[in-house]
Amino acid sequence: MDHALNKVIELRESGFQFLHLRDDAGQLDRIMAFKQRRGFIDSILFWSETEARAGRLPAVRDSARPAQAVWIYEGPLVEAVDRLLDLPEPGARNAPTLMKATASDLAVVTTLPFKLKLPPGAIA
Repeated sequence: MDHALNKVIELRESGFQFLHLRDDAGQLDRIMAFKQRRGFIDSILFWSETEARAGRLPAVRDSARPAQAVWIYEGPLVEAVDRLLDLPEPGARNAPTLMKATASDLAVVTTLPFKLKLPPGAIA
């Protein structure tokens, strides 16, 4: 548990924000961390040390279609955090850019209790 907790702290120190998502009974169900980066949102959703899903999604998307990620990973929390933090900066050489996987549970824009608003032409 200490190693997983250290990884969560590493996310926070890297500028990720956190949401505690609750089930219908009000119990903590999962935790989401997200960070906006140059037109993309890196996010991770985790239920336990052994179950996490991380991805990079465009910050702006068509809300009529399911969210699609340019990169996605499912596995243990520690591995997911390492892979997410190792992703090249958006726009850098070798950074993922092609839409490939549906990632509706990582779509921070539809999960947040507020909307991310950017001025026209802004780069997140």
